[in-house]
Amino acid sequence: MLLTLCIVLLFILVLLGMDIAFSVGAAALTYIVASQFDPRPVNPVLFTKTITSGVDSYAMLAIPMYVLAGELMTKAGVTRRLIDFAAAMVAHRPGGLANVGITSNLFMAGISGSAVADAAATGSILIPEMRKRGYSARYAAGVISAAAAMGPIIPPSILFILLASIANLSVGELFIAGILPGFVMYFGLIGMSVFLAKRYNIPREPKASWAERKQKIRAGILPLGAPVIIIVTKVAGIATPTEAAAIVVAYTLLIGFFIYRDMTIRRLIDSLVNAAMTTAVIMMTVAFSQIFGQIAVLAGLGKLVHDTLLMISDNPYVLFLIINVLLLILGTFLDAMPLMLILSPIFFPLMTSLGVDPIHFGLVMVFNLVLGMITPPIGLNLFVMARISGLGMLEVFRGGLPFYAVLWVALILLTYVPWITVLLPSLLMR
Repeated sequence: MLLTLCIVLLFILVLLGMDIAFSVGAAALTYIVASQFDPRPVNPVLFTKTITSGVDSYAMLAIPMYVLAGELMTKAGVTRRLIDFAAAMVAHRPGGLANVGITSNLFMAGISGSAVADAAATGSILIPEMRKRGYSARYAAGVISAAAAMGPIIPPSILFILLASIANLSVGELFIAGILPGFVMYFGLIGMSVFLAKRYNIPREPKASWAERKQKIRAGILPLGAPVIIIVTKVAGIATPTEAAAIVVAYTLLIGFFIYRDMTIRRLIDSLVNAAMTTAVIMMTVAFSQIFGQIAVLAGLGKLVHDTLLMISDNPYVLFLIINVLLLILGTFLDAMPLMLILSPIFFPLMTSLGVDPIHFGLVMVFNLVLGMITPPIGLNLFVMARISGLGMLEVFRGGLPFYAVLWVALILLTYVPWITVLLPSLLMR
């Protein structure tokens, strides 16, 4: 009963607009205080202890590094160069600038690891440009919001790092597992872009000359070395994901200062400040979410969910369907990060006990929660696109519906065809 009241309080605070970290923390603290009047009170030390121990993980050291690398890339003018690179390659094909938005987000996904960061970076440049070329605002915002969903799937991924820490998985295996699913998303989105372009006669751009292509490729190819560094160092056993993150930061500084020469000391300081602020928000969310997760376990929520699901079925395919629907619904109201941290300790033991590969289940779980970011009423990608385009969130959602449908189909495919996820980790890491 007490846990139910705290969950209701959590939803109320989120809907009132309170930051998700403080909403989760306030709900957890309320439970601890109220439990003091219960025959089995929760020790208040749990609150302060979990705040520190919840983020005390070597794997999580990679998070500020990847956040900083993304900030440095933005300050070094990488986003503009990657968009120009993408335009030179795909803008002349059916789909035009929509293809550019999808391809640019594929490139950005290998750098930032964040759907929201990718949506903001590419959307702020491409949405105004698409509107000038006659694209509707809601179509432009919709395709960018859907394409940015590749960010947390293609390595590096902040959500994969957090999941590995909480579920005791290999960060490297999760990174490698995200490569093929990321390209499934990419080709599906490109296919929908081409289909809509041919059906509605959407304009395409003039084909770039080979000289222009060569120039754009030369300017945009270097940032793509970042994901290559991450994958090669891990597969070759040269560095851990945390060490690879530090190498990527050094590589980004080298590009910014000595090759592009757009990076300055002032921009470096701005990047450090922004990365520190973003990391602080992430770590606060992680700490408070782990408190709430422990409380849920103490209150017996994990056992209740476990027993209820097994009463329905012990078939992993049926349970996958139930969990997918549940995560998609919850993801429309809560942020992916706290949901993952709270629910992972509940769902992982159940699914792995039924023979499901933990890497496969981890990727499906993250994919589910990312789709929640493009689903109303509370979807961070929709919110970012709404602010950039000047539209309402529902308008952005309507504009992106064909592309969201592609992602929902990809979720079903990845759920029930596990080899797409586990093939590369089994070949390269095991």
